[in-house]
Amino acid sequence: MTMESSNVGVTNFDGFVAEDWKSRIIDGRATGAAVTLPAWLDASYETLREQVMHPEYPCFFGTMAEKRGEMFYAFVNGKDIGTLPATMQTFAELASLPQYRKNNIAVFFEPDAQPLTHDTYHDLFWNILQTLHNVDPDPSAADQPEPSHEDWEFSFAGVQMFVVCACPSFNERHSRNLGPGMVLLFQPRSVFVDTITNKVIGREARNQVRKRLETWDDVSAHPDLGFYGDPGNLEWKQYFLSDDNTAAADRCPFLRRQKDAVVPATAQVSQVPHVPHAQPVLQVPQVHTSHAAHAAQPLHGHRDTPHLPHAHPHPHAHAHAQQSAEAEASHAPGTSWRPVVSGERAGVFEHGDARRAAERPHAGALDRHDGNNDE
Repeated sequence: MTMESSNVGVTNFDGFVAEDWKSRIIDGRATGAAVTLPAWLDASYETLREQVMHPEYPCFFGTMAEKRGEMFYAFVNGKDIGTLPATMQTFAELASLPQYRKNNIAVFFEPDAQPLTHDTYHDLFWNILQTLHNVDPDPSAADQPEPSHEDWEFSFAGVQMFVVCACPSFNERHSRNLGPGMVLLFQPRSVFVDTITNKVIGREARNQVRKRLETWDDVSAHPDLGFYGDPGNLEWKQYFLSDDNTAAADRCPFLRRQKDAVVPATAQVSQVPHVPHAQPVLQVPQVHTSHAAHAAQPLHGHRDTPHLPHAHPHPHAHAHAQQSAEAEASHAPGTSWRPVVSGERAGVFEHGDARRAAERPHAGALDRHDGNNDE
């Protein structure tokens, strides 16, 4: 049995304000003022904002999304992801509406007392995606292509999403270190489609992001970064990168769920099966999901990754901490640092591409209209 689509509408669907980031917070089926916020969230959000609003931040798409209020936010206390499936379902419904088809969601995790190892964040990240997949309310979730296929992308509630994991264990790849805790960024494929032309964002604009990464990060662009739909490109390899340029394993940690097998409705994230890794898998608190989930068989591939003791904010962010007004002004459309992008509103953060953004129809609580042009 999978998580059933809720018939209870979210509260305050029309109460999102571009100037008020807290109005765009989602927690389960609640949004904005209906959500009780944890004390740690303000600091995590401000760190992310300081990074992405910096004039030299490599992904101008992410900068514009934050500046225009085109971001939704969510949070996880500890490692209890009990409300995360409902949160993602709410986000998927919003992303299916024309006025929110360019919005992403950043999921903040409560900072750990001591940052975890890179390998432990890796395992935690894939366990979270697996748990979401296991309770995906979309009936076609079990019929997706294998992650080894170039058409595969993570999806939830019928919405395909590119996923970026940012965490404190990135010491060299600063673009993937956005705060004191882990941050998951979910980017629907519609984000990468030009609103006016209904075509995907041009390759030149994306190449400009790559060039800016060379300056922002202390390591060159990762060899696994690619463009969606290109021969040989695999999306899953780009979700969680190594801090050096070690290539990902040949086999994806993500597992196709089994239709006939179930796990207890209160399964811990760490109970999602996979082959033990050299580093201990993070044991996380109980997940209080209200629905049974599908199980999966072990299949875990992983590359050797150095253990990185602690992450630090990018040095540029410190240098400009007192220049927020100038930084804000530098992001105005038409300034010299920002390449011309057709339609202006595009992808966010660090994604490789979306050449076939709306290739397959999406099923969800609401009809989805992402466009249907490939080129």
